This record gives sequence, structure tokens and C-alpha cells, in this order.
Amino acid sequence: MPEKSVGFAIGNLRARENRLLKKNDLSGFAAANNVTELARMLRDKGIGKTDGADVPVLLHEDAEEMWKYLTDNAPDTTAFAPFLCENDFHNYKAVLKGIIRGREYESLLILPASVELSALEKAVKEKRFDLLPDYMQKPAAEAYDVLVKSGDSQLADCITDAGCMSAQRLLAEKSKNTVIKDLITVSVFYKNIKAALRAAKTGRSAQFIESTLTETGVVSKKAMVTAALGSEEKVLELLSKAVTVGGAEAAEAYKKSPGDFEKYADNRLISTAKRCKYITIGIEPLIGYMLARKAQITDLQIIYSGVKTGQGSEKTLERLRELYG
Repeated sequence: MPEKSVGFAIGNLRARENRLLKKNDLSGFAAANNVTELARMLRDKGIGKTDGADVPVLLHEDAEEMWKYLTDNAPDTTAFAPFLCENDFHNYKAVLKGIIRGREYESLLILPASVELSALEKAVKEKRFDLLPDYMQKPAAEAYDVLVKSGDSQLADCITDAGCMSAQRLLAEKSKNTVIKDLITVSVFYKNIKAALRAAKTGRSAQFIESTLTETGVVSKKAMVTAALGSEEKVLELLSKAVTVGGAEAAEAYKKSPGDFEKYADNRLISTAKRCKYITIGIEPLIGYMLARKAQITDLQIIYSGVKTGQGSEKTLERLRELYG
């Protein structure tokens, strides 16, 4: 990676980091009287671009703008592959369910993506899964078979999500970047634990759990499957032993509420991402900024939900994630 190109990208990035939302911005949004006022406030802050659009559309536009900035400015876009593939798997789920059930899906797609829409459509319509990247082919075919034969969209989604997590780990290893590998490890581990806890709580079958969980690099898939077949307590016991990723604190957070656990997991990822800010030459600051923007969008989704349901701003603010800045 040419040093000059990296230097330009990082210099350009620092100004953007300063425009990340602050606590007082979020407090102001949470105090909005209704979702129409919230949408106006977001547009005034440069979030989204379509006049008259509702909040979900504005946040969708904000995510697309973030990705466009990163792909336009990063000297080495291959470093984003472990994160960008989430868009590909998300888009596949939208296309699969849209085509099989005859529903509109183009508005659900997230760009940029490394897999063209035409390839996703052909994969579903003609069962040409060979048109997809190697790491997508097996889960895409399995999810298709499940949805067509049983109509179980939840299992189809879980199979696709598991495929995504496995792909993220594979692509992170290929990056040979320690920070990227650490970030993906934290992300994939907590996604698996969330899935294991849900499966344990709802009494899912061994086959369902096997299809849902993946290797994480922290605890084995076999151990997670065994725990999920037991009980939530067994999963939390396993989680508590994962000291390298803050498992004990995460287990305590879950005992308070699933919401507290979700918040802890997101904060753990942002805490790991903060290492990126102090690396002056390399792709890491751009990776950190990407995760900061994604966390910011999560906070805005929480605020939107709070305003929409009439939840008090104080309660809403308690649910917000740790800031990157």
C-alpha cells in the first residue's frame, strides 16, 4: 500500500471523525417530539439526503454514504472484505425471499456490495450458485432448499447468517491484519452467543442449532451446541469462561437483561475498534471509522424506536452504545 495514499486517506478521515455525533447530539435527537421532527433534525445534521423521507430511509442512505466514502478513499479496499461481505449475505437473503415469495426486494439492498444483483438473482432463479463467491455457494444453496421445501424463513436466515460469519473469519484470516482479525473474532463470537442463547431459550432442535452456529476462534462450535441444547444457564457458563473477549462481564449483563447484553457486545466491539484511532499508517483508522459509523446508525435506530413508541428520552439514552470518540 503506497504510504502517500494512506497518508491522504487518514488526513481526510480525521476531519470526518470530528463530525461523528456527540452525546449532546444524541440527547437532542432523543428529545424529538415525533418521528417527523426527528427526521428533520437528522437531515439538518447531514444524515440522509431525501427531503420528506422517514427515518429508516435516511439511515439507509447514511449507511450507503458511509460505504461510498470508504470505498472511494481507501487505498486498499480488499481490507474491507470481511465487513463488506455482510452486505452480500444480507442482499442474498432479501433476493431469496423476494423471488421465492414474489415480494419487492430492491429497496432492501445495501450498497456497495461485492456481488452484483444480477448474480444473486440468477443464483436464485436458475439455481446457479456457482456464480457466487466460493464462500457463499454452500450456505446460499442450503438456504434456498430450506425456504423452497419447508418455507422456514427463520432457518433459511440462520443458515445464511452462519455462512456470513464463516466467510468473515475466512476473509479476516486472509487479510493477515491483526486488528481486523481481532474485530471479526469479537463480532462473530458474540453473534454466535446471541444465537445460542436464543436457541436455548426457545428449545431449538440439535439440527437447527448445528445450522445456526459456527466456529468462532474463542470457544468451539461443539461446546456452544452442547450448551445451547442444555439451557441458557449452560450458555452463560460457557460465555463466562471466554476471558479474552470479556465473557464474564457479558454473562452478567445478560442476567440483567438481553438488552444490556446486546449493548455490552456492541460496546466490546467499539472498545476493540478504538485501537484503530492510534495507528497512523495503515488501513486500520478507516476500519475504525466504519465501525464507529455503524454503531452511530445503531444508536439512531434505538432513538427512532424510542421516539416512535413514546419512550422517555432518559430511558432511550440508557440504551445507547459507547461512542467511538
